[in-house]
Amino acid sequence: MVPKDFELSPYWVGISDAPGFDWEKFQDKIDKISEPLFFLLVDDETSGFISSIVQKYSQLSSKGSNLARLIRDVVIGDIFIGDLPQELSRSTGLDQSAAREIANTVVSQLFSPILDEIKKLQSDKFPGRATFKQQPTSIPQQNSHYQGEDLPESGGNIIDLRNK
Repeated sequence: MVPKDFELSPYWVGISDAPGFDWEKFQDKIDKISEPLFFLLVDDETSGFISSIVQKYSQLSSKGSNLARLIRDVVIGDIFIGDLPQELSRSTGLDQSAAREIANTVVSQLFSPILDEIKKLQSDKFPGRATFKQQPTSIPQQNSHYQGEDLPESGGNIIDLRNK
């Protein structure tokens, strides 16, 4: 299903008006991403999310398609997620502070349900750069007493040598 607004859909943005657009190359990239990433690109709610950001930031009024394109580029692995603020600033003319704020909103709200998928893709595409903070894993506590042979009846880590 084609979204109502091509210009704010990460999947469709720029396809109809880009001379020399390589549909096969684009489709190859799409075929390599996971289903949740694909659904984010084509979902009407994604276009609505982008539209709400464009309405909130008047500087984006004519450049919403740039945001949609950048979201697509992150999701298909053409742009490193950490570069989103700089790329947004460069492509829209926003100052770094506003671009960082928008990028944080995109990551925390739009990407939140698929963040693990994006991290996996980004780790594969940008192995030297993609150092995502891992959640601390629970490490079982090791007993500090002697783990070798069974201890004598005195218990604990005291060996009873009286009868030896």
